Amino acid sequence: MVKNFEVVFYTPISCSDRSTKLCQLENGILALLVSDPADSFASCSLTVGSGSHNDPDEIPGLAHLCEHVILASGSKKYPIGNHYHELIAQNGGSHNAYTTGENTTFYFELPATTDQGELVFEKTLDVFVSSFQSPIFTDQVINKEIYAIESEHNVNKASVSKQMYHATRLLAQRNHPFSRFCTGNFETLTSLPALHKLSVKSSLAAYFKNCYRASNMTICIRCSQSLNFLTKIAVKYFGGAIGGSGPTQRPTLPRSPSSRFQTAKNDSHLPNFKLAKREWAPKYGDKEIFTSSTNLITINSTKSPIMRLVFPVSHNSTRLSSSTLVHLSHVWCEVFGEESVGSLAHCLKAQNLITSITSSVSHFATGEDGLILELSLTQRGWQSVDTILRTLFDKYIPEFIHDQTEGIAQYLSDINAIELLKFLYQSTEVSPMELCAEYSTRMLLDMEALNPECLLKGSPLLECNKIESPIGEFAESSRSKTWWIGQAIIFQNFVSDFVNRHNLRLIMFGDQSSSTWLKSKSTFLNSDVNYEFDYYKAAIDMFSIDGPDETVATYSYNIPRYGPFLPSAGKNLGLIKKALKASSFRAQEAALSLLAKSELMQSAPRLVNKNARCEMWVKEEEFDLSFRSKTMVSFEVISKSVRGSPSNTMHLEILGQLLGTSLSSDLYPAEKIGYTYEMSPSSKGDVRMGFTITGFPEGVNALIKLIVLRLKSLASGDCITPAAFRQARVAVRTSYENAASENCTTLATLGLLIMLEECMWSVEDRLEALEEIEALSFRAFCGSFFEGLIYLNLFIQGDLVFSDSVYNFLLSGLTGDCKLGPECLVQEPTTKVLEPGTNVFIKHQGSPDDPNNSIVYFIQTGDRDDTRIYTLTSLTEYILSVTLVPDLRIKKQVGYAIFGGLRLLSTTVGIHITCMSGSPPEHLESQIGEYLSYMELHLLATMTENNFQEIYLKKFRRMCQCGSGDKLQKTAGPADVMGQIEANVQSGNLSEQGASMRLHKRIKHQISTRRYNFDVEAEPLDENMLKSLTLKQYVRFFCEKISIYSTKRSKISIMVESVMSTEEVSKKRLYLQVESYLKLKGLRISRQELSNIVNASQGRHQRLLKELLKYFVAKGETLKVCNLALREVCKTLVSAMTTNGGSGRSQTLVLMNEKVTNAIPMVEITDVNQYRRHR
Repeated sequence: MVKNFEVVFYTPISCSDRSTKLCQLENGILALLVSDPADSFASCSLTVGSGSHNDPDEIPGLAHLCEHVILASGSKKYPIGNHYHELIAQNGGSHNAYTTGENTTFYFELPATTDQGELVFEKTLDVFVSSFQSPIFTDQVINKEIYAIESEHNVNKASVSKQMYHATRLLAQRNHPFSRFCTGNFETLTSLPALHKLSVKSSLAAYFKNCYRASNMTICIRCSQSLNFLTKIAVKYFGGAIGGSGPTQRPTLPRSPSSRFQTAKNDSHLPNFKLAKREWAPKYGDKEIFTSSTNLITINSTKSPIMRLVFPVSHNSTRLSSSTLVHLSHVWCEVFGEESVGSLAHCLKAQNLITSITSSVSHFATGEDGLILELSLTQRGWQSVDTILRTLFDKYIPEFIHDQTEGIAQYLSDINAIELLKFLYQSTEVSPMELCAEYSTRMLLDMEALNPECLLKGSPLLECNKIESPIGEFAESSRSKTWWIGQAIIFQNFVSDFVNRHNLRLIMFGDQSSSTWLKSKSTFLNSDVNYEFDYYKAAIDMFSIDGPDETVATYSYNIPRYGPFLPSAGKNLGLIKKALKASSFRAQEAALSLLAKSELMQSAPRLVNKNARCEMWVKEEEFDLSFRSKTMVSFEVISKSVRGSPSNTMHLEILGQLLGTSLSSDLYPAEKIGYTYEMSPSSKGDVRMGFTITGFPEGVNALIKLIVLRLKSLASGDCITPAAFRQARVAVRTSYENAASENCTTLATLGLLIMLEECMWSVEDRLEALEEIEALSFRAFCGSFFEGLIYLNLFIQGDLVFSDSVYNFLLSGLTGDCKLGPECLVQEPTTKVLEPGTNVFIKHQGSPDDPNNSIVYFIQTGDRDDTRIYTLTSLTEYILSVTLVPDLRIKKQVGYAIFGGLRLLSTTVGIHITCMSGSPPEHLESQIGEYLSYMELHLLATMTENNFQEIYLKKFRRMCQCGSGDKLQKTAGPADVMGQIEANVQSGNLSEQGASMRLHKRIKHQISTRRYNFDVEAEPLDENMLKSLTLKQYVRFFCEKISIYSTKRSKISIMVESVMSTEEVSKKRLYLQVESYLKLKGLRISRQELSNIVNASQGRHQRLLKELLKYFVAKGETLKVCNLALREVCKTLVSAMTTNGGSGRSQTLVLMNEKVTNAIPMVEITDVNQYRRHR
């Protein structure tokens, strides 16, 4: 029996053609069903109310391991391991999962295709659900996934954001589950359980049985079928016994009275709908996370400095409701993260203390949140932590938050209207499955704070936003003004209660030795056993951060001015409420309407103007609801007379930096309303500047004029002060230094572009050119650029009401003063062609803090415009998507981050295999060679024609026909990396943009590269050739272009090697392991003594045992107790060192590991520039 709840969901215009239903299955699972007739994909997510906070103390990471193993091991119904993953890969789908402290979410999506009359989605659902009904945890899969988690954790260790979050855990109370390491690694999933004589397999089974229950599960299913169909498959697959303990009674939502449209009036049912609280409150009891006096932690690092302020918000310490706390926390983010003139960020930037500010809310545990303010510091800011803190607490909060009550009231009214407007006009999402995951997680964790009507919105709706409320915007009436002043006072009290010195937890990331203030606060060095970073912790008196008043600059804090960018509808709250009601009502009626698939409603871009100075393209969006009242404009200013060079590239970088710095405060109010902007020099290395601006039509028109006029003013050089020019140079250098410290996979990918693309200059060449740039040379460059021959690419999409105005302004403003001269075509950069028989590699050192190695193994298959070659290369990408990860990551266990597929360069195409691992890059090279050899000799060579057609070719063709070929990029990475390079100056809300922005950027890039294949993601496939393709023909292509035994193959490898030697990594890890185990056994030793003993042992465990025993006996410890404890420690260490990924070697694995020899010996490239010049 399904209980249906008639909920009228607040719905954005872009989703108003979707039907949505909330229901509860008989076993207690809460389900959200979404019917979108325009959707070509089907997706599903399942969230379980259990995560790492349920880890046993003895096995940190067990919940994460369960997430990895449960779908990989198979089930009693489908006992073949990895069947779920292979089924999704074979049908062009995607899948993912993640574990947090309190929940675990699994999700996938597939093209809405059929196989032998049955929906592939239903087949996959059956396999998916069976793993939650009767999973089988095999030793082999457990060992393999422990290895995968170890590799994943090695990737995390190089992530600044992961390190910062772990530092937050280190400040937490030790008896709270939040304080624990939760990812897991070899030590916590093998050594620690062995030390405590626990079976990981038995612990997994017990964890599943106790924590995976229907009563703490939520699901979301979405596809183009009707809600009736979705209800049937929800009952069919999820309605029976599921989880470890069978169905458990769950409090239910009362049925709502039947109504076509009903605003929320009485939410009396919500106290019985606290899923997370009912699950976790009994387990936490009266434990609070941040009760320790320790309030400062510094992570020692050579990377750019960061300062993170954490203000814990305990729900038990306030009378405010969960809904009110969610709302106030969101408002806090908007106010404290503001960057316009008059804001805290603008004040600190003006003093050259910070480069950026980010505000967010972090959910630590049920009833425990954190207000996060993260500041990216300049070197001056790193030296002036006290100044920043005193500016916040002694100036900004008292002078702005508390002294300007009416101003805050007006501000909150503006924020409210803007948030409703942004929700109403938000874009459709890029990934259906990720939205499903967000919904199922939201139902489990956030429904206490949300009315069900706000489930799609994701945040509570204020009383004033209900259609029957008489309250409008701040200035509408005296009643409204009084109400908003009351809201301002509530916010002021919220800030007083939580954003204060006493409640502050301070996390610093940077070089501690270079900060006088930090050195005076903390001195005792620690090393984290899991993330292996050095850190300092201290309990300091935040109230003692004093200094002369004159050291804190005076500043006039003000509310931002949104008026110039608000559309007329955005200035009237009543109109916004009516529009929201209309959109929600439309969604209620959506089931009665008929819609075509989304891709069938697309119009083609049209060339409406082309001359010697410009080409203009437009794309109307009559049927796409996400383009209602929205315009997207991209334009490129291209020099036809100035050639690309490292020096000119750096001149453009400085110009972009000056433009971004000059405009950021002016553009931030527009960004808050939902406008986006990107400004960047060419990613190709030639002389061009690109811009993308999106938002409401009239505002986009105004923004383009503002940006272009400022650009011309800066290019003239008259308004650039020496200090501003110097800061821009420093900012450019810092951005390149940060890029050089990216993870090794990113560096290797960029390395491939540098080696093969014509104008992709090396970082060394760019920085050398930057050193020679002065104000005079910059002005000369700008003159040559803007006064020379210029060509304009212009693309306008969506609402075209201002298209003529934009065209005329840009044409006259950017090309009007140029000499026309003879018409000449824009020369697009080309790609270096690898000659047949090429097998070269180049090795580069990675970031000092990155312990990983990586490789990009690139095989050039031919010319990008050769349709036959492109089609066969795309088919190879599909075959890789099915075999690469299972073979290299799961079977051979080469590393965790492994992906491969199509790689498009400017004029050539090929296949890449990219891998990140702790193993040396030479080992990765040989493992990839063995994999390719296995593909050729044992997969393709033994395959029948029928198998080739059924397993690969027919599924590939079906996937391409339903428009899901680009989904391979989920596992392969983006095919065209050049098109994915982010602008160095951009608004901070780009990540919020959805499918419409992705489509716009794709078309913009195609126009930029003169590749006008608008109906496909990259290049068209030869469908006729695929119809007649045989296995023999494909093998011929593989043996010539891909095979390691081919003498005609063209291949280059980019290797990035960690600067940390294997011995250094092993020694540090051994030290941290021994220290951790000794603490578990109650044996104390100083850091220096232990370091000396570990170094002297040279990795030999018997010697280590002997030296430790000698030390502890000398300190008076009982010989027998020490001997037993230390032998157990060393036994555990040996066990961890000898752990491998599998319990046996299958015949397939033996064949995969056969040693192979390339037909062409590898040659190392020692001079990059010489190699690049030889084209």
